[in-house]
Amino acid sequence: MRRLLRWIAISLGSIAAVAVGVVLGLFLLGRMKAGELPEFSVQPPLIPSDQASIARGRHLAEAVALCTECHQNGLRGRSLGFPAVVATLVAPNLTAGKGGIGGSYTAADWDRAIRHGIAKDGRKLVLMPSQYYARMTDADFAALVSFLNSLTPVDNELPPSTIGVLGSALVGAGRFPYAADVMDHDQVGQRTITPAVSEEYGSYLVSLGNCRACHGPDLRGTAGRMGPPPAPSLVDSTRTWSIDEFRKTMRNGRTPGGRALDPQKMPWPRLANLTDDELDAVFEYVRSIPSR
Repeated sequence: MRRLLRWIAISLGSIAAVAVGVVLGLFLLGRMKAGELPEFSVQPPLIPSDQASIARGRHLAEAVALCTECHQNGLRGRSLGFPAVVATLVAPNLTAGKGGIGGSYTAADWDRAIRHGIAKDGRKLVLMPSQYYARMTDADFAALVSFLNSLTPVDNELPPSTIGVLGSALVGAGRFPYAADVMDHDQVGQRTITPAVSEEYGSYLVSLGNCRACHGPDLRGTAGRMGPPPAPSLVDSTRTWSIDEFRKTMRNGRTPGGRALDPQKMPWPRLANLTDDELDAVFEYVRSIPSR
C-alpha cells in the first residue's frame, strides 16, 4: 500500500510539474507577444468641431460602436472586474478630467488606439475591438474624435490595465489574441461607404457594433468557447421575422416569440437608439446571409 501511495504521489507531482512548466512557457510566450508591436503609420483625417460632426460622433459612440458599454455614459471609464490572476482590465477615462486621457491624445493617438489597438504609450490594448473598428471610415472616425474632444471633463482616476499570469498564458496559447495582431493595419482608413438601407452598410454597422464578437464571424452563433458570452445564430433566429418585428425586438428587448433579451449580454438598450434606416440596413445584411 505504501508503495502504491508513493507511486501515486510521484505521479501527481510529475503531472503538477508538467502543468506548471506548460503554464510558465505559455506565460512567457504571452509576454513576448505583448511586446511584439506591428509596424504601421497613421494619417488621421482632419478633425472637425461643428455640432453636426459632434452629434454624429455621439451617435457612433453611444449607439453604433457601443463605446459606452465599457467606458460608461460620459466615457468616464471603469474597472471591468476580471480576476487579477487573469487580468486587471480597465476601460480608461476618455475625458480630459483628472485621470483621463482625453486631454493628451492627438488625432494620431486616437487613431492608433481606436483603429489599430495600440495605446499612446505603445501597449497593445486588451478587449479593445480594434479588429472591428479598423473598418471605420475616415469620416466616421473624424466625427467620433470630434465627439471625444467635446466630452465634459470627469475626474476619475483608475489603475492601469495589467495582464496576470493566467491571462498571459491564455494569450500565449492563442485563446485571447490581441486585436492588433489579427487585423490588416494597411487597410485602415482606406474604406468609404455611403449610409443607406443596403447590405453593404448593414455589414459595416455589424462590424462597428462588434456583433461578430459574440454571434460569430458569419453571425451563425457561438457556443462552448472562452471569451464573450455565447450567442445564437442571427441568421436562423431572424429568418421568419419581418422588418417590423426586427425593429421592435431591437427597441423593446423582446423577440416576436416573447423571449426577453438579457441586456447584460445583448446591449439592446443602446442599440435601440439606432435609426430606422440603420436597423433596416442591418436586417438587410443578416437576411442576405444564406441559410445552411
